[in-house]
Amino acid sequence: MSSSPYNPYRRFGLLALFATLLIAFGLMLLFPVWDRFFNYLIAVNVVTFAAFGYDKLVAPTQSIRVPETILLALTALGGGVGGIIARPLFRHKTQKMSFRLVFWPCVLVSTALIVVYYLWLCPECR
Repeated sequence: MSSSPYNPYRRFGLLALFATLLIAFGLMLLFPVWDRFFNYLIAVNVVTFAAFGYDKLVAPTQSIRVPETILLALTALGGGVGGIIARPLFRHKTQKMSFRLVFWPCVLVSTALIVVYYLWLCPECR
């Protein structure tokens, strides 16, 4: 992995981070009564959905694609629903077995994080 500013891991990783934070912050301003983690979940799912869509869009071209690691990280960090919806909708990463074998455990991790938060960590949920 190169340290070049054009490194796709850095480029798409930072873009996903900033987009998630921007959307979550915007939701926090628009809906101040919503739980912050809920805002984050909406944001990360929107970003995950968009990342799958963008990667499908540029797949037939010579453009720089979103690395699978970024797609899987977004999925594992709460974007499971966005990934589940995007894959069949865009018909992207549905046939590649090596991706599917990692994607579904990432969805389980995402689900587990959400369950742990809302059952044990959420102060307003008790």
